[in-house]
Amino acid sequence: MGFFFIVLIICFVLFLFRLYHVAKDDAVLVKKNISLQMVFDSAFFVGLVSLFTARLFYVLLNFDPLFLNPLAFLIFPYFPGLSLLGGFVGGVLALYFYGKRRRFPLGRVFDFYTESFGFVLPIGLVGYFLLSGDFSLGGIVKLALFTIIALALNFYFQPKARSLEIKNGTISILFLIFFSLTMLLTCAIDKSGVSNFISNKESLIYSSFLILGIIIFIKQELIRRKNPKSGK
Repeated sequence: MGFFFIVLIICFVLFLFRLYHVAKDDAVLVKKNISLQMVFDSAFFVGLVSLFTARLFYVLLNFDPLFLNPLAFLIFPYFPGLSLLGGFVGGVLALYFYGKRRRFPLGRVFDFYTESFGFVLPIGLVGYFLLSGDFSLGGIVKLALFTIIALALNFYFQPKARSLEIKNGTISILFLIFFSLTMLLTCAIDKSGVSNFISNKESLIYSSFLILGIIIFIKQELIRRKNPKSGK
């Protein structure tokens, strides 16, 4: 099970590589006097928080008396189980509070993280499938959709964000919407029956994310149309 940990390390290194690429010499960061080193420091903090919350959510959603042992909870390579939902929630909250404290341009930095996370997500899923042997229909659909999302983020939206053609934070909001839709779709495929899907805790959370993302996107678009120069 230690191979799962190796996959995580590889994904984190690739995440940092992509984060460096998108944040390097960014005009908005330079204007705000935010160094690349500060962004990299935030990545290690956010990564640790995401890892902890990924483990915490997995334990809460798949409780086993074994996890009452602190060692079983902490040594996840030998007692495997991480929640993508938990890591996502923890990462968003950690970056928000860390960014507020460091006075980051939050919309801009969230977009950098989104592009980097989207870049490594399909790679992490491939590693998971190869090590677990779980080639379910839902998993294959998830990999295909996240690959499409990663390509759109990094080859269509990222150049537009770089040139300030789109409002800061738009990439992150769109990713929240399509991430939630993808997870809901694959949950529906994996859960047999409508009642099982509706009663699934993760489905309810992703539905809330989807609604929240749509509301934020509509609000931001209304602001942009009233003031086209806002947020750029």
